[in-house]
Amino acid sequence: MRAIIIAAGKGTRLYPLTKNTPKSLLEIGNGLTLLESQLYSLKENNIKDVTIIVGYRAEQIEAKIKKYENDFNINTVYNPFFATSNNLISVWFARHFMQEDFITINGDDIFNPSIIQNLLKSKANITMVIDEKKSYDDDDMKITHSEGLVHKVSKQIPFEEANGESVGIIKFSGYGPKIYVDILDEMVRKEENKNVFYLRAIQEIIKKGYPVNYSKCSPGDWAELDFHPDLMFIRDYVTNTNFAEKILKKQP
Repeated sequence: MRAIIIAAGKGTRLYPLTKNTPKSLLEIGNGLTLLESQLYSLKENNIKDVTIIVGYRAEQIEAKIKKYENDFNINTVYNPFFATSNNLISVWFARHFMQEDFITINGDDIFNPSIIQNLLKSKANITMVIDEKKSYDDDDMKITHSEGLVHKVSKQIPFEEANGESVGIIKFSGYGPKIYVDILDEMVRKEENKNVFYLRAIQEIIKKGYPVNYSKCSPGDWAELDFHPDLMFIRDYVTNTNFAEKILKKQP
């Protein structure tokens, strides 16, 4: 199983913190970076093959991961158009690492290892990690689901229609990798898709009739680092639990 971490963006909503630092290398507590927390959760599930899609301040991420070359088979893929395109293009650049089973992970997610553990239990070709909340907001990547399948995924889903949220972690296995790569190849040929989220490809997969299953987690099992209040929340969590200490003890 390979993990593909999507971390090419500029993270402008976190300026000035990301003015000279990629979002994935922001410190989330006790000297721990967001990227290192993700590598910990992968290592806990014995996932050693890791590809990181980079762009903004790529050299900083590439310098950081040298520390982990003995623990992971780790490499980067560079998106030279990171400043003028959205992450659909970033994901397409990593398509050569999508020939066998893999998991894509948003570069701004912090998550409990149990999320990956439960996801790996799925036998479906495509499985999206979701949670369910009492209410949703404009920035949530909302979904609709029933009977074990995701039917829609979009930030534009009306609040009253949404009954879940995409966490930003998706597993592709069996026929899933080929289905996904074929859709990506089809979509990048259209100019209007240059600036869309990669999850639009998941919606296209659903539209073509392929089933997308889901693995459910608790909202407390993960967090997304997008705005300044998110960083405060994550740092409080890391400080008030032993999360950072467990990771730092296992670092090389």
